[in-house]
Amino acid sequence: MIEARVRHWARHVAETRPEVRRIIWFGSRVNGIAAPGSDVDVCLVISGSDRRPRDRIGDYLPFGFPVGMDLFPYTVVEFERLRSEHPSWHEAITSGIDLLAPGDAPPS
Repeated sequence: MIEARVRHWARHVAETRPEVRRIIWFGSRVNGIAAPGSDVDVCLVISGSDRRPRDRIGDYLPFGFPVGMDLFPYTVVEFERLRSEHPSWHEAITSGIDLLAPGDAPPS
């Protein structure tokens, strides 16, 4: 049920928010180690913004989602900067499922 809701939300965001370049679902639910009460972790990569990442969150959060969602909206530039400034965080995100990629399977 959660997977279907995540995918439905991602499709909606992709269709209605042209600035969204990537939607990456990562974390415990993707890695198969979710516990009761685990949230959904999602990174959005957007073309650009003049606002801080935390000030962008409300623009994308779904209403009435069945579990909590931690949303990380980075611009393309910010996301690329993570690779060198916070490589383990970048790896945690990119090990997830890119919901806008063809086949959207996690990388092997």
